[in-house]
Amino acid sequence: MSKGERIRDGRYELIDVAGRGGMAVVWRATQHGDVGFKRTVAVKQMHDHLSESPLYIDMFAEEARVCAAMQSPNMAQVYDFVREDNRYYLILEWIDGIDLGSLIRHFTKRDQQMPWEMSAAIGVGVLRALADAHERKDDDGNVCPILHRDISPHNILITQRGMVKLIDFGLCLAPDRKKDLTEPGVVKGKMSYLSPEIVQGHRPTPKSDQFSVGSVLWESLAGKKLFDGENDFEVYTKIREGQVAPIRPIRRDLPRAMVGILQKSLATEEENRFASAREMGRELSSVLKSARTASKDLHALIGRTVVDAREHLEMGERTGDHSTTTPIADPVIDQVTLPGQQETETKDGRKRRGTAPIAADAVVDTTEKQERKGLLHRLPFFNRR
Repeated sequence: MSKGERIRDGRYELIDVAGRGGMAVVWRATQHGDVGFKRTVAVKQMHDHLSESPLYIDMFAEEARVCAAMQSPNMAQVYDFVREDNRYYLILEWIDGIDLGSLIRHFTKRDQQMPWEMSAAIGVGVLRALADAHERKDDDGNVCPILHRDISPHNILITQRGMVKLIDFGLCLAPDRKKDLTEPGVVKGKMSYLSPEIVQGHRPTPKSDQFSVGSVLWESLAGKKLFDGENDFEVYTKIREGQVAPIRPIRRDLPRAMVGILQKSLATEEENRFASAREMGRELSSVLKSARTASKDLHALIGRTVVDAREHLEMGERTGDHSTTTPIADPVIDQVTLPGQQETETKDGRKRRGTAPIAADAVVDTTEKQERKGLLHRLPFFNRR
């Protein structure tokens, strides 16, 4: 599709590309109705090459199903799901703002730190969305939780009014779905934000999402990723071993209670984390209320910062950067050292270690290659110690 094209009998007109990820491109679009009605919407279009895969089609349809079932002010609302000319589109609420990853970059480029009150308020919004997802009930009143599984700065949008929206449930896990959409040996979610239990090969739980929120909050405060490395194996090892760097040396201004919340959410063992996303959100809210320096109108402050950041980063109509950290199914090949293996040197002088092919999703050669990639990790070193 290209700018100006229309779908569903001309009702949705594509205007500008607002974002791009491993599974889809998001357009700012206009919905046209009868008697001159129109409004701005987001049209999430699955990449054409993925529309040939039943697995990715099912994942896309699952995102539409679960999001339509939830009505949270901290989630993007789903309006429609369209199939046309063998292409698939998800019609969503348009969110005029910025992704958290870009907001963090705005502060780091200015050699500034995000105010901890702002980080905490954003965290509260994300946790409210997760609480609604984790506490969802089916038609019979039974708790039927939806796990996001892809909490990351790029999937958190902040509006110009200071509202927080958790987006992209494309990798979500819902117990009432018709079939399993995860292949054996595949891990879903951006590597740096996975929880220890997931990298150890266990099933995700609501507390896995909570760990990811803790990782995102740490990053927003520190201005850098909590878990990072030259390749996925280094990141995997740090997460598996619970190598959580203390935040206090980086942010001396943090209240003791805020530090405690981060430490608890990032506990290696699930039982040592908060009982629920809602409980973690309440704790963050309490810290904000008790802070003497907290703004009386924090939403307005965040909104003004979003406007300033968009102008500073010259974002135009985009809502965020292209997500170059999206996990991929056909990864760039790199190698890592596994126990007992030796480092070797290639013809081009680069250091290579071991013999096992590893998904190195941090290495992206061109935009064209990134657009061809999907959303799944195939990591042969999982569970090796």
